[in-house]
Amino acid sequence: MKKKVFILSISLALNISFAQECKYHKVESGETLEKIAKKYGIKTQEILKANKDIKPNNLKIGEKLCIPIVKAKNLSVEDYAIYRVKRGDTLESIANKFGVDWRELKSFNNLKTTKLSEGQEIKIPAKSVGRSIQNQKKDYETYVVQKGGRLEHLAKKLGVSERELEKLNPELKGKWLEKGTIVKVPRVERREKEEVEKYEIYTVKRGGRLEHVAKSLGVSKEELEKLNPELKQKWLSQGTKVKVPIKPQKEITENYKTYVVKNTAKLEHVAKRLGVPERDLERLNPELKGKWLKKGTVVKIPAKDRTHAMVVKDKENQPALPQKVEEKELYKEPENMIEVKISKNSLPLPVEGKITKSNRGVNIFAECGTPVRAVEDGKVIYSGGDLQAYGNMIILDHGEFISLYANNQENLVKRGEQVSKNQKIALVGRKNNSENCTLYFELRNKEGVPIDPTEYFKNTQ
Repeated sequence: MKKKVFILSISLALNISFAQECKYHKVESGETLEKIAKKYGIKTQEILKANKDIKPNNLKIGEKLCIPIVKAKNLSVEDYAIYRVKRGDTLESIANKFGVDWRELKSFNNLKTTKLSEGQEIKIPAKSVGRSIQNQKKDYETYVVQKGGRLEHLAKKLGVSERELEKLNPELKGKWLEKGTIVKVPRVERREKEEVEKYEIYTVKRGGRLEHVAKSLGVSKEELEKLNPELKQKWLSQGTKVKVPIKPQKEITENYKTYVVKNTAKLEHVAKRLGVPERDLERLNPELKGKWLKKGTVVKIPAKDRTHAMVVKDKENQPALPQKVEEKELYKEPENMIEVKISKNSLPLPVEGKITKSNRGVNIFAECGTPVRAVEDGKVIYSGGDLQAYGNMIILDHGEFISLYANNQENLVKRGEQVSKNQKIALVGRKNNSENCTLYFELRNKEGVPIDPTEYFKNTQ
């Protein structure tokens, strides 16, 4: 006996049936078929299909046209999800969020206008909800535009490349973004892990191109183009922010002094002038090997060969820093070394926490927002955030020595103020938006030479 085998095909598609309805439009003076189609967000062919007797190139004033409306019928609970309109939402922004055309969303909800009110419930087709859930697994998050602009403006504001935004938002390329538009941007977590520690921000002082910035900073043009693809071959006006690579350096544990280059030179020239082996300079300064050193470049040299140091510079030889400083302005070559007149184990900690040493100071780990206190009576000679590497920073002059407090969440004192020992001067913050809350602290003698703070702190076991 023969058996008949039946193959059952199971359809997993949504069970939505569609029926066509008409909304009638009365032709007015000056209207064309294209204008009417654009007004209702449909194609001219759809109007022609629903109005077979009309003459598309000779519409009559007062003539009634059937504008087809696609209406969904017999929807089950599984056919759609409900989205409640939030403040600032637009039909287009909601459609972009769920990856559906705004016209389809308008038709699906039988909306007569694109205007939405806060709290209004919008039906989202199930296929779009599924697509939105899949997008959550992708390597991007969403940003709601606060003010009108284009992707290039948003890229500059968020510190990402315009090319990345165009890749994630091809439908927004070249368009003006209204307030409330939702834009896909690379995830913050990924950018922090991959980029924050790899570059710092340089502000262009005069107009130029990336090759001019590269030559000025002693880095390759290719490195700058890789970090700043949106600036490639463009003229950079004063104030333009450029990402500059930070190359990882090995921790230098041996004692060294610093020398400030007077004229453009290479390490070999510095070695000859100071009478030290070139290989010693290359070992202490691997990032400078083979490069031309501009005037003001700080070079580490073996401590036994010559005494040079880093100090705070003032434009008029006053003990206070200017309101805005360049990183190179923190360096100067003193005439003579001056001993530090601080008693060991005499200073309180600026903040309680775990201490780790760095090249010139210490990092003290504490909770963000914890008060930072002055280690001694003194005067505020700098309070600001001009240096990317230090973030918000305060420098106090105590007469015989200087103390520096960096990576602050907030500075609580201003330049010129007198502060007392243990006075609250700042709040602990994060370095370059890293995960750890840390105060970076330095002690220097009054000529600006860094000294080991742990030798002068009380109870730092």
